[in-house]
Amino acid sequence: HITADPLFNFTLGPENKDLDYRYFSNVRGFRISGDLSDNFSFETRFYENQFFYPLYLQKKSSQRANSQMGVDGIAYGIGRAKRFKDNGHDASLANGYLSFSPISEINFQFGHGRHFFGDGYRSLLISDYAPDYPYISGQYFLFDKKILYKHVTSWMKNLERIPAASTPEALFIPKSTSFNQLSYSPNKRFSISLFEGGVYQSFDTQKGVISPDISFFLPIIGTKAIDADTTNNIIYGFNWSFLFFENLKIYNQIALKSFNFSSGFQLGIKWLNPLNTSNSFLNFEWNMSPSGLYSMRHSQLSQSYSHLGHELAHPLGSGFQELLLRGQFSYKMSFFRVNYNYANFIIDYSGNEIFEPLENALFSFKSKNNRWFLNTNIGIMLNKATNMEISIGHFTRIYNSLSENYVFLSWRTNLKNDYYDQ
Repeated sequence: HITADPLFNFTLGPENKDLDYRYFSNVRGFRISGDLSDNFSFETRFYENQFFYPLYLQKKSSQRANSQMGVDGIAYGIGRAKRFKDNGHDASLANGYLSFSPISEINFQFGHGRHFFGDGYRSLLISDYAPDYPYISGQYFLFDKKILYKHVTSWMKNLERIPAASTPEALFIPKSTSFNQLSYSPNKRFSISLFEGGVYQSFDTQKGVISPDISFFLPIIGTKAIDADTTNNIIYGFNWSFLFFENLKIYNQIALKSFNFSSGFQLGIKWLNPLNTSNSFLNFEWNMSPSGLYSMRHSQLSQSYSHLGHELAHPLGSGFQELLLRGQFSYKMSFFRVNYNYANFIIDYSGNEIFEPLENALFSFKSKNNRWFLNTNIGIMLNKATNMEISIGHFTRIYNSLSENYVFLSWRTNLKNDYYDQ
């Protein structure tokens, strides 16, 4: 069988009188998915996007632009963006996969997409905030599905072009990435997992494109310790969750750097269907990341924990503490949704620490900053299969003493996180 769905996001916001544009999103696309047999399935999505960001997102996008390399900015969760009119962005997004399951306990995928590890809204290890990338993955359930093993081999890029090229549309500097996960779930209530991820050198300024170290090719957890030196960016992780009373989940995640022994920490609790209201939840979460958790030394910046100008884990990078309160309360087709969070974080003199040398992240001058993000909206769910909704809402972002306020009206299919709360 085969299905096809329209995908879109038509959002209208307030007018920016200083820059003479109105905040809006004009996103059109489609999703086609199907089963070719009992063993083969596929899905493909395409989005065409024109939009104007709120000021704080526009500023961050412009900071990561490089006009000399043909990069006008970044589109969050999409990648490189081209200029649309004076202050807007134009970007397209395509992803999909082919899936093969010889038996129900084994699955292989070849695709262009993104991955997420953990039980929280954020992930300190690998999240779906960064744009799509080509990948090959294998997933295996063992011992009556009590053990899950998964490996992902992928290829990513920096938002900088190969310097030896003579044209502005030269290839971006490549890097190889791979992730391994081992999970044990003795029952439906408890789960514990180990994570191992690495960003490997695939380009040398003298040799050009090179082959990554051997552990990149080994889909076996623990083998990245072979190359756990300053050449590659190796991250380890630990995650567990426990379900109380059928609908109350507590979870914890820890991220560890291979060579500088920094550690990030996440703790959260999620109440599913509170007060017996279906399609509802309430979520508290705390995230902490020390300075330099993902940073590499100056000579190895090409192995930053990023893809196309996006952080691979948390959108704030490192050097922060964050507290979140999220929830949705539904009644029949209507819903009320909140996303409130507070962050206290450090920015050094030259920007986000993910893209900065480890020496800067640990020893340069830093200042403390506070950020509030308050988002509330109400709406009607029209189609659960595509999360098609009509909503009206408001969000306020306060950075130190600078406040931004936006009221927006949306008609959209809500199938991916935008992560504008940064």
